[in-house]
Amino acid sequence: MPISTLALASGLTSAEDHRTVLGALLGGAAEGGPLDRRQGLFHGEGAADLGGSGMTATIAPFVAAVRGASASGQATYLVAGTEDIEVELADGPAEQDRIDVLGLVIRDSTYDGSGEQLAEVRVIDPDVDETYIPLFEITVPQGATTGEGGIEWPAEPGATLPEGIRDLRDYTAAAGGVVRVPDGAARGRMEGEGVQDGTLVHVVSEGNLYIRTEGEWRTVAGPAHEERRPKTLTGLVIGIHPDTEVVDGGITYLRGTAEVRFPEGAFSEAPLIFLTASTRVPGRVLEVSVSSRTAEGFTINVARRNDTMFSVFWMAVEATEPPLDLRPDSSAEPVE
Repeated sequence: MPISTLALASGLTSAEDHRTVLGALLGGAAEGGPLDRRQGLFHGEGAADLGGSGMTATIAPFVAAVRGASASGQATYLVAGTEDIEVELADGPAEQDRIDVLGLVIRDSTYDGSGEQLAEVRVIDPDVDETYIPLFEITVPQGATTGEGGIEWPAEPGATLPEGIRDLRDYTAAAGGVVRVPDGAARGRMEGEGVQDGTLVHVVSEGNLYIRTEGEWRTVAGPAHEERRPKTLTGLVIGIHPDTEVVDGGITYLRGTAEVRFPEGAFSEAPLIFLTASTRVPGRVLEVSVSSRTAEGFTINVARRNDTMFSVFWMAVEATEPPLDLRPDSSAEPVE
């Protein structure tokens, strides 16, 4: 049947139909077709945290989605580990260290010809396993045994991983939902194939929300996003008095200045300054300009045809990115 559905009384719904339709609730995979789903753990406090003793690894409870990789149309398996799972690792080799990758493996004989129908956490065998998600890479030292102290495990589940263990956990979420990950390292593993543009990720340890755009992560909200926002101050200087007479080319006019000081620490570098004159007789104003621009303040320069006092609105903006240069010849030197 070209159409799969659930909850019809026909009794024709297969296990594959269940996986395919339930996959509609999961986020899509970037490089796959419309039926491919993004696999990974559903983040929760302590999900699939690693502990252990001797040569035995312990994986904490979790919920995960595992995309079938043995055949087209295999769809995605939803798996829950409802209690701690212990995995016994083989003793260390007689020569050199060994790398074991602990993961969640699906064996489904309908597609992989394995003769098995199961989901289990164990050491992945890349020669035979096709459908799985990796959890941890563990270096098994040469000659390691339980009697010899075994493997150095985290002090407790969720604690900092020892040098010989690498976190490979990746995460997913329902379609249109925010993928929660514990830290920046976990977000960093969400790269390349399988991550669609538009994916939202919340990094719990940072409090930052990111969106995937053109293959890069960009902040949407949180402390890191606030750092990217332009710093802005505004003000009004009242009663600037142009009282210095100037004769230029037979034209007589009056000049004046006003100093503006920013609050201490407002800017880390000289901001951009925007000025607007506030006057009841605009035709008398010849100039409103800025000079001596620093992180501490700036000077307003004014010129009028008469000595009437007037006010100037100002805005100071410290941009977090270089301003656009829209001049026809953008290679020319900027003019102060």
